[in-house]
Amino acid sequence: MKILIVDDSLINLKVEQKMLEKLNCTVDTALSGDECLEKVKDKTYDLIFMDIMMPNMDGVETFKKLQLIENFQTPVITLTADVENEARERYLKIGFNDYLSKPVGLEQLKQVVETYKN
Repeated sequence: MKILIVDDSLINLKVEQKMLEKLNCTVDTALSGDECLEKVKDKTYDLIFMDIMMPNMDGVETFKKLQLIENFQTPVITLTADVENEARERYLKIGFNDYLSKPVGLEQLKQVVETYKN
């Protein structure tokens, strides 16, 4: 699977990338919403993991811009430290395909990857 991880934390990106590579995924990373939008223009991904709390353009705004791209159908999963009681429902209502809270473990990533495999 080709996966894009979007997170403004380089440490989080590296940890998540290593876990996904253990699951035999090909992983690209983006440090911002703008970088995510640029990468999606050039390449098709099977799955995108999106941090919510990022400077300049947060994950929700980035997600809304992704949805405006013609023929964009890639599942987008929140990967966030937002663990408020209603967080999961709020992000699913916005249109995200799934929700994971940080810190994320290998088993959680494996379940999501398995769910969205073609």
